[in-house]
Amino acid sequence: MTIKVNIMNIEEYGIYILYTLIYIICMIVLKQILNLKATEHYDADAELASGNLAVGLRRTGAQLGLAIAMMGVLAGTAQGTLVDDLVSSLMYGLLAVAFIVSSLILTDRFILPGIHNIEALKDRNISVGIVEFGMLTATGVIAYSSIVGEGGGFISSIVYFLVGQLTLVTLVLVYEKLVMRDIDIVQAISNKNTSLGIYIGGKLIAYSLILKSAIAGNQTEMQVNDQAIEFIVIAVVGMVLLYLFEFLIDLFIVTSSKMSTIIEQDQVVPALQITVGKLGVALILSNAIL
Repeated sequence: MTIKVNIMNIEEYGIYILYTLIYIICMIVLKQILNLKATEHYDADAELASGNLAVGLRRTGAQLGLAIAMMGVLAGTAQGTLVDDLVSSLMYGLLAVAFIVSSLILTDRFILPGIHNIEALKDRNISVGIVEFGMLTATGVIAYSSIVGEGGGFISSIVYFLVGQLTLVTLVLVYEKLVMRDIDIVQAISNKNTSLGIYIGGKLIAYSLILKSAIAGNQTEMQVNDQAIEFIVIAVVGMVLLYLFEFLIDLFIVTSSKMSTIIEQDQVVPALQITVGKLGVALILSNAIL
């Protein structure tokens, strides 16, 4: 009996290793794509070796985002033979790579318009690197919820992902226009304001956690109109609640400075406190929504 159990464990470990190798393959593909995108501006491997933290943040954010997305790939129900599942996992993994790479375009054009992100990374602008880290991680979270479960295949995953990404960008832009309208975000990021980079990057991850719940909750038999209404309600309510709890964190936890002062004076430690507190709230809210 013990021998049979041990044999089963060995077989299971072998399967886990195969799935891990699929992740490694996808990570290698992602690395090559990122290196190719940067080729005209810098040698990514050389920049990383020289200690360029900004480039390192982009790379590590992409790796973390891909790992989170791959959790969604592996969380699905096994169908067919092991070979079928491995091939399917590889295809979804490559789809996750495409999702991760596409987020860099959104960051460049919508989150940080007017900043050439690759040039800024070469110039060791850590603030840009942090924002990209946040966007890449957030993309992984949304990709996870788009792929996981009985979603209905590639088309369903792509649709959920596109809706989630567009909503994420919209929420951040609305927040910037309504709440941070007195701050020239692009100029401050260009000037390497690290605290603002932390704040925006954290905001992206926090919103993605809320949207993860909204997307996961919509993969049901509800009518499309009802799904759309529920998705919008969850997204908006989540945004409002995050703002309210962030205000409380600013008021009672980070008592030394207000957020506007933190950004204006580039106070990194209070910015980290607020951001981590905000992420904690987003984690709790995302589970409460589900």
